[in-house]
Amino acid sequence: MTDGQKKAFPYIVATISLETQDDIEKTVQELNAHKDSIDIVEFRADTLKNTSIENINETLEKFKSAYYDAPILFTYRSVGQGGHGDFDHETYYKIMQDIICNKKAEYVDIQLDTYEDNLMNCITKAQHNDVKIIISHHDFKSTPDVEEMFVTYEKMAELGADIGKLAVMPQNERHLLSMLNAMNRAFHKLDIDVIGISMGELGKMTRITGGMFGSKFTYGFVGKEAAPGQIHVKDIKEQLALYQN
Repeated sequence: MTDGQKKAFPYIVATISLETQDDIEKTVQELNAHKDSIDIVEFRADTLKNTSIENINETLEKFKSAYYDAPILFTYRSVGQGGHGDFDHETYYKIMQDIICNKKAEYVDIQLDTYEDNLMNCITKAQHNDVKIIISHHDFKSTPDVEEMFVTYEKMAELGADIGKLAVMPQNERHLLSMLNAMNRAFHKLDIDVIGISMGELGKMTRITGGMFGSKFTYGFVGKEAAPGQIHVKDIKEQLALYQN
């Protein structure tokens, strides 16, 4: 593929939302049924009913022993960032360190609101362990202006992210253009990969068109929707294929 083609076709990330280890078998069946539509699997640790570090690790290992067709993106999303997680900063840092240092996932999502020293330590360890770091920020209330969003991407780049992810909530069509504009500017001006998503029903089109503006990943689901406006991975693949010729 040419660079232009790569931009138009982002990697499709399939988000899974396990509640217990009993969900693994069914989830793996669903992933296998749609394997042609999946490039990466996002393991959302915060959706587990038992979010002890021990159970997270055990569930992740059991999942990986049953499914090994795509790289794993490890995410623990806090309540303040739209997830279910209630870890304090130090426990959050502890699980991230463990996943990174023991190479339990190829990608790790770390929230921008993580204590900066902890975040920087994770990035340093990731560089030594060949783990890619996504620094993410989610705004479920609004879409900041283009300059503010670009500055957020700039901060992610300064911190050493491999990929900067920004997800915002649009209130009108202009907000979709603002997000795509900010992401495209970051794509061209910053030395990191970027992801940009407008959430909700109004923002669905950005999950299909985002690659044309520089988005490295687009997120879909198998099982059940994990974020407002998410689309099933099969539908993402089919809609992206319309642009292939």
